[in-house]
Amino acid sequence: MMRLTSQLKQFNIHATDGELGKIKDFYFDDRNWEIRYAIVDTRKWLPGRKVLLSPNSFIEVDETNESVNVEFDKLMIRNSPPVPENEDLTKDKENHLIDYFGWNSYTDNALPHAERGLLGTFPIIGLENERPPEEPHLNRNGRYHEHDNYLRSEEETNDFKVHAKDGKIGRIVDMIYDTSQWIIEYIVVRSSKSIVENEFYIFHTRQINTVDWFEKDLYINDSLEGILNNKPFQQKEEILVSFE
Repeated sequence: MMRLTSQLKQFNIHATDGELGKIKDFYFDDRNWEIRYAIVDTRKWLPGRKVLLSPNSFIEVDETNESVNVEFDKLMIRNSPPVPENEDLTKDKENHLIDYFGWNSYTDNALPHAERGLLGTFPIIGLENERPPEEPHLNRNGRYHEHDNYLRSEEETNDFKVHAKDGKIGRIVDMIYDTSQWIIEYIVVRSSKSIVENEFYIFHTRQINTVDWFEKDLYINDSLEGILNNKPFQQKEEILVSFE
């Protein structure tokens, strides 16, 4: 099932003994777009630190009640290795979290795009020219080496400028993830006024040629003409209907 990441960021998240707060962001692996952690806004409960929870710890995502239930109680989460609010998640801190929560198998579902195949039925523009998947650089325990840093914020990636081979398309306004694998499959782009106003296009992450994370530019392996030959969506809500 496909869902927008913006939808999940409206959900409350619950420990086994009470509410923790709301999901405010995600960290994803920029090599295969796997959602690795949900970042929880705990409000006043644990001020000054990030609470990161792997989707592996999710027992249930209840769309009716807009809630996510996790397998840990509040005490275990409170005593987890701290990640200060104003600091990035270093490899050392991440490995401490992995050991503490027992997430050594969190990479089991992080298959390269070529092995996972295409999900959904929406036509994928220019996929014949996709980039080859990059291989993960993991040690034998499934953890990242200390010098590697592949985690990206979903919140910060939204609003990146998106470019075709010959011009600007628009900006990222949302992402679409597969609920069974916690993989971001598509980015949702609102077109620039210079092309057509208030219309949305979606691009599979396999269509992304390069990303300049510093300049906040993302490049699609297609031309403006090829992209504009596809019918856009007028509302984001229409996008998920195309996968049903």
